[in-house]
Amino acid sequence: MRYTNVATALTLLLAAKCAGAAEEQTMVVNGNILGDSRADEVKTWAGSRSVIDNDQLTKGANRTLDDALQRVPGVKIQDETGTGVLPQIAVRGLYDSRSGRVQILEDGIPLALAPYGQEGMSLFPVTFATVDRVDVVRGGAAVQYGPNNVGGVINIISKPIPLAWENEIAERATFYGKGRNLWDTYLRTGGMLNDNFGLQVEGNQVKGNSFREYSGSKTQNYRIRGLWNINDATSLNFSYQYYDAHANLAGALSAKDYHQNRRQSTRPFDDYDGHTKRYSAVYNQQLGGLGFIDSAEFNWMFFAHNSDRDFHLGMSQVPGQNFNPALPADLVQNSPRHFKTWGTEPRFSFDVNGDKVNQHWIVGGRFVKEKIDYQVRQRALTTDLTSVTRDWYFDDKAWAGYVSNAIKLFDDKFTITPGMRYEHIGEKYSDRKSDFRANAKDGQWLPGLTLGYQLTDEWFLYADTQKSVRPAQVTQVVKGGDVSSELAWNYEGGVRYTPTKNVSLQTGLYRIDYKDQISYNSSTDSYDNIGRTRHEGIELEGFWSPEAVEGLRLHAGYAYLKAEQRNGVNKGKRVPYSSRNQVTLDGSYDWRGTTFALNGYYFSRSFSDAANSERETAKGDAGPMPSYWVWNAQVSRDLYKSASTTVNGYVGVNNLFNRDYWFRGIDTSPWGRQPAPGRSVTAGIGVKF
Repeated sequence: MRYTNVATALTLLLAAKCAGAAEEQTMVVNGNILGDSRADEVKTWAGSRSVIDNDQLTKGANRTLDDALQRVPGVKIQDETGTGVLPQIAVRGLYDSRSGRVQILEDGIPLALAPYGQEGMSLFPVTFATVDRVDVVRGGAAVQYGPNNVGGVINIISKPIPLAWENEIAERATFYGKGRNLWDTYLRTGGMLNDNFGLQVEGNQVKGNSFREYSGSKTQNYRIRGLWNINDATSLNFSYQYYDAHANLAGALSAKDYHQNRRQSTRPFDDYDGHTKRYSAVYNQQLGGLGFIDSAEFNWMFFAHNSDRDFHLGMSQVPGQNFNPALPADLVQNSPRHFKTWGTEPRFSFDVNGDKVNQHWIVGGRFVKEKIDYQVRQRALTTDLTSVTRDWYFDDKAWAGYVSNAIKLFDDKFTITPGMRYEHIGEKYSDRKSDFRANAKDGQWLPGLTLGYQLTDEWFLYADTQKSVRPAQVTQVVKGGDVSSELAWNYEGGVRYTPTKNVSLQTGLYRIDYKDQISYNSSTDSYDNIGRTRHEGIELEGFWSPEAVEGLRLHAGYAYLKAEQRNGVNKGKRVPYSSRNQVTLDGSYDWRGTTFALNGYYFSRSFSDAANSERETAKGDAGPMPSYWVWNAQVSRDLYKSASTTVNGYVGVNNLFNRDYWFRGIDTSPWGRQPAPGRSVTAGIGVKF
């Protein structure tokens, strides 16, 4: 089998390349223009930005990226599985099924199945063990990154290729109780083979059960990455990945079933399959001085993938009760999708320096082609007959161009960066059942302006404004309704204060004005144009490492969000799924080689419908969703350490007080109560040599 072949090759390569002591310096494989996405770069970024570093990821009681992201002010997760296989990420109250309102990158490469036509992550080819750190950029990046950047950009950074060859073996298990356990096995081997060429191979399998009945899953993630330093000025990074996932989806429960046993499942037909092969390459060349240009760089990124995903769900044929979780299924509907996507993005950047003014120009463009096969099938359980109800095909071609100029004044203390992006998408749609065909085109000019001022060594001020677009999505078109491209203006202003190396504080204000916001209506399983909306709020974040208590690190964050509809019958009411208040607290203490960590997050209640219904309906398709506090803890320690080998272990508890809470409106199970994960215990051990 192909999995066995990959695993065998990985094992042989690991065994052949065992090395001695390795310096802790690494070469970063990164093809994005956000820099290396490290915490130091946040200090002078002209916008809201947070970096979750490796220590916070690995020692902060995180089972998955879902857990880690909730430490960031303004980020909210609806965790339906507890395994991280299908994240539901919302930023600043911008929610759509399968994280459809945030642009997610891996090492600067778009992760979406179709960056224009299907931006939701109904296939998420990332596993927690392969991640080094996460960069959450909530403002100031729209000119360089588009479309779908209203809620910001999340850049997931992979584990780097070490300078000296290094091997890693890690195993961890999560215990949910009642015999439901999840096992996570990770192997990595890689390093620089010589001064010019480096290679890294990773294999990760996550297999077992989550906290509910009918929650078995198996995820396999294999990846090969390389770095070729062609000469002192030129490099090529490349990557190939194979990812395969299957998960049973326990689904939502009726209120009665939830109170009876929140761990049960009444949806025996719901499941998910996803497969992808992904390729990428990034060419980078330092060009040096060119005439009036003091220094220049050329960067060319290429990415492609061939992907399939499919969801099965049981449905009732009782009129008006299709998704009622209290009723048995009469038919099973599945929705296979096939995606062929490729894109290319050349970028030229250069510096022009003067006596009083320095300039950093960025000029780039992108072309993306997407082919999407979209089917819906229904199998009647009484007759076992299957019919194809939809057979659609989308052929999208999109291109974009952008330019920005960071103008630096007053000894580079004040930077003003005007920029412009142009997005153009051409969509071809055909219905293979009716032979109907349609074409649509859309083009948008998207200006942006950022200001950054290093007032003193301790104070940094910023402000930015930008226009963003999100094209109409395939899923929105399929489900019907008055939908179109969404346009929004973003405004931000904030300050960072770093009085000492042990203290950093940041405060930011923002406002997002939507012209046509599309909102998922779980009652009708369709998308509605709720018109003008406004999302505005404040985000606070602080870090403190008291000098009086060596080894103690504290972090706190708060976000206030007022997201309201600005027109129509629901004018003045909240945008669905948005929580008004968020609090995050965490701390860690290093004592005699052992790290103790505790973190907690709070989200206030929200509504799943535009009418903000105060009472849950009988069939569970609308109503409020509860507030919740969740606490997590972990103890970590290096069990053995020598010049060439490190063995570490940890034990963590998530949802420490076993808080019961739930969500609503999640994709294939839109009605009823979707239980959030209860208490679990995770234990892990890893070896690097």
